[in-house]
Amino acid sequence: MTLSAPHVPRPRDDRPGGPATGTRLRAIDTLLADRGQLFRALFLSSPVPQALVDLDGHLLVVNDALCALADRGIDDMVGRHVDLLAHPDEAPLAERPDAGGEARLDPWLRRDGERRLRRADGSELWVQQSHDVVHRSTGEPQFVVLSLVDVTDRRRAEEDLVRRAFTDPLTGLPNRRALTDRLHHALALSRRRGLQVGLVHLDLDRFHAVNDTLGTEAGDLLLSQVADRLRWSTRVEDTAVRLGADEFLILAEDVEDLDGLRALADRLLSVLDDPFQVGGREIVLSASVGLTLGSDVAPDDLLRQAHGALTRAKGDGSRARIEVHDGVLTDDEVDLLQLEADLRRALDGDELRLFYQPIVDLSDETLLGYEALIRWQHPTRGLLPPGAFLEAAENNRLTSRLGAWVLRRACLDAAGWPAGLRVHVNVSARHLAETGFSELVGAALDESGLAPGRLELEITESTALFAEEATLEAVSEVTARGVTLALDDFGTGYSAITALHRLPIHTVKIDRSFVADVVTRPSTAALVQGLLQLGLGMGLQVIAEGIEDLDQAEWLRTHGCAMAQGYAFGRPAPLPSRTDTTAAEALVGQAAEEAAAVLEAVTGELEAVVDAVPAGADGIDLFPLEDTVPPPSPRPFLKVVDEPPAAERDDDQA
Repeated sequence: MTLSAPHVPRPRDDRPGGPATGTRLRAIDTLLADRGQLFRALFLSSPVPQALVDLDGHLLVVNDALCALADRGIDDMVGRHVDLLAHPDEAPLAERPDAGGEARLDPWLRRDGERRLRRADGSELWVQQSHDVVHRSTGEPQFVVLSLVDVTDRRRAEEDLVRRAFTDPLTGLPNRRALTDRLHHALALSRRRGLQVGLVHLDLDRFHAVNDTLGTEAGDLLLSQVADRLRWSTRVEDTAVRLGADEFLILAEDVEDLDGLRALADRLLSVLDDPFQVGGREIVLSASVGLTLGSDVAPDDLLRQAHGALTRAKGDGSRARIEVHDGVLTDDEVDLLQLEADLRRALDGDELRLFYQPIVDLSDETLLGYEALIRWQHPTRGLLPPGAFLEAAENNRLTSRLGAWVLRRACLDAAGWPAGLRVHVNVSARHLAETGFSELVGAALDESGLAPGRLELEITESTALFAEEATLEAVSEVTARGVTLALDDFGTGYSAITALHRLPIHTVKIDRSFVADVVTRPSTAALVQGLLQLGLGMGLQVIAEGIEDLDQAEWLRTHGCAMAQGYAFGRPAPLPSRTDTTAAEALVGQAAEEAAAVLEAVTGELEAVVDAVPAGADGIDLFPLEDTVPPPSPRPFLKVVDEPPAAERDDDQA
């Protein structure tokens, strides 16, 4: 059927330009007079690779774009079946009983979507395939227009993103995320085959000494060499994984018994015996190993068993030791599991406490603020310092919930203090990097009414140095609001100067490990003096931590340190509540009134005694010198608490 101009809607010719419109319509009539020629021109010149294919899948006509895509000439394609383009690894396409009206089409033509093809030169590419069926005037299908759009670049970019997400960037080994998927798959196969899955968990011995001595670049090179040896020493069906830092894990599939797994561990240790060449030096390494074996077990439980065995292998400080999970939990492991369960309840109950340690001005011991320190009032174990339960929090991913509770409670408490006092709150690296941290800080400030300038967040030096983009963005948002940032444990990390440049630091805190020996060791004194000059030279506030005697305080004051914190000025203790403070003030007032009344009565009696003394008698010494007691000089802003046990002293200052 030939289309004619009357089939094209004509605009009314009662507007300006009517004759020009008529001329265009006559041109359309001419073009439509032979639509076959028009279709051919559009088809052959289309930039989209296309082909006319008969219902059986044989190529009838192909355009230049398809020839370029397939790297073939027209004569090499016309007349051949369309599966000429299929990749040889692609499974054969079966007939589909639900194809409906397209049942007559070749299965290759009915498949739309992304698929892999092979060009004439053997290279691979990915295309987005689609088809349109052209029917006769009777409604019968006549042929198919097949379109193939090259999506190879997009597909490779997506595969690269996936590979990066599941690969350790330093060693090229699969990472912890990839391990989870592979372990699920391996355990499912092991149950069907009647075999077991083994885990070999390795931790390099004394690797941190290499890192500290030769630097992180040499350490990275050493880790890459270790990864290569582990990769070469495992079977094809095994998977070597880098868990992080200096920990590696081998996932061994189809393991018959523990002897086979132990043989694998021995082989891995032997390949580490040969010296490594790093920066012109020979380095000898060893590794502690934890082994576990299982099939009918959850992936997380199997990983926990391997880690428990590794912990026992490293427990006594020996090297190259292998321990096997024996299925029996130690008393320490049972205790930790119970503590983890209790901690979840503590977050929902009223068992957490905040203790506060004073921060003072060294020149006159004026109170400047407090550092908030978390404690857990366990119902059966008593008051626990953070060192007793932070590992349990890490294992249960509760550090963020703990951090949120501390931040909110500290802001509410500080809002009731005098306006000049500030509160310092420790923030973990994990919490700082989580989405919504800046909003959490804002909500705590808004709820409490605390001025942002009175809140200072403390982070460790390693957190500042290795902060991710999410961390840097969160810090930027928080400090823009007026909250300040303190660098804790200053001088103990990898690079103090780098850490100061990465984040908007307001305060640095010199670690107590330096302060302890500042009077007795000249080398430590020189180091502390350098840290003081660095901080003050950059315009930062400097706080010295862990001061336990006045000699340390005096040395720091004379060398320019303005602020201090430590047992010499006050131990961590709970602050009295507002109700307690009001009651105390009432008691003090009542006591003052009673003291005034007693003083008045005593004064009257003394006057009577003096009047009764005869004229010319020797003076009477009412207050002998040997009974005189000098008045105490208490620090009124400090709360006096009992001396803590020696084992808790370091932790109390954490």
